[in-house]
Amino acid sequence: MSRAVSRPKLLAAAAAVVALCAGLTACTSATASGQACDQSAKRNLGVVAGSTANAPAVTLPASASATLEAAGKTNGSVTVVVPSGTPQVMGTTALGSSAQDAIVCQNDQRTKLTQITSYIDGLKATAPEVDFLGAIDQAARDLGSKPMGVVVIGSGLQTTDPLNFAGTGLLYADPAQVVSDLSSRNLLPKDLKGVTVYWSGMGDTAGAQQPLTVPARSNLEAIWSAVVTAAGGTLSLLPEPASGSAPSGLPAVTPVAVEAVATKTDWSRPVVIRNSELLFTKDTADFADPAAAQKVLAQLVPTIEQNGKVVTVTGTASKDQATDNTADTALSLRRADAVKAALVSLGVPSSLLQTAGVGFDWCGFRPETDASGRYSDALAEQNRSVILTSAGVGLCG
Repeated sequence: MSRAVSRPKLLAAAAAVVALCAGLTACTSATASGQACDQSAKRNLGVVAGSTANAPAVTLPASASATLEAAGKTNGSVTVVVPSGTPQVMGTTALGSSAQDAIVCQNDQRTKLTQITSYIDGLKATAPEVDFLGAIDQAARDLGSKPMGVVVIGSGLQTTDPLNFAGTGLLYADPAQVVSDLSSRNLLPKDLKGVTVYWSGMGDTAGAQQPLTVPARSNLEAIWSAVVTAAGGTLSLLPEPASGSAPSGLPAVTPVAVEAVATKTDWSRPVVIRNSELLFTKDTADFADPAAAQKVLAQLVPTIEQNGKVVTVTGTASKDQATDNTADTALSLRRADAVKAALVSLGVPSSLLQTAGVGFDWCGFRPETDASGRYSDALAEQNRSVILTSAGVGLCG
């Protein structure tokens, strides 16, 4: 596994001098705030980010920004690593404040969040290929006993050993076998025990990289979930898809071959289709672009037939601050029915499909409020999906 060799340095864009309270009067206001700048419960964060030639340009999504903000409010720090073919450790910087005045402290935290967000958005790979595994390992090394987690932004298509998806067929490998190989060679990340890895943009591609099919994306997610779990952590896929072009002039990344959609899906796991792929019109079961939705669903036709067992199509919905699940259950069922109808029109026997709707009351529901307790439609989007499961497989695997 590649290791970073560059010397860590302070993040220049986040190195603003923290203002200290200048006098007794200013300092006393911290007491009234309930220790607004308490340094005793710091939670540190790792970030793996940097635009690469095989994925859309990095833009920190709202859900990842919320995690950064939460770390800043504990006065923790962030370690940033660019997932170049040789991961580049950019250094560690404080997200919070050492000020004793509550107002100064909060202003410092907001300023640091703005600075680090801008800094991350501007990062780019500096060496050919991509190494997420090595970058995650580096980012997790100094998280401490109560880590906030590691945020990863990128496609997940690593192109360096020991997890090289390019030219190897690894994209379609059994996740358990991938983990067994890494474990036998002692190549799993060492510091992920109890750590949540928040991943944004997995499977989203650009540049010379061919888009992934639904089965390919599903297996990519399963591989990374198995790797993170084997290392003692938990993988949480962030909801916002990455889109757009890769920046020009970046070091080359070898494209990963994507097989035809006849590739068999591993039906021992749920197959999740995001709302961003199906594009339902808000609060309806109508596809905003029926042709685009059919193109996505057509990828699953051969594998459903290969499976030969009844597949349940389950709709899930966001809560959107609702207090009752009745309407959302009905909407999610209508969306599942719409997906079934589309699959049948594409040639799947109706006898191989059944539908269900759970609304927002299910095992995989995720909070829709940010660190400040405010409702976020970007976070709510993570709960809008259609999940396909074979007999005996739960919605959460």
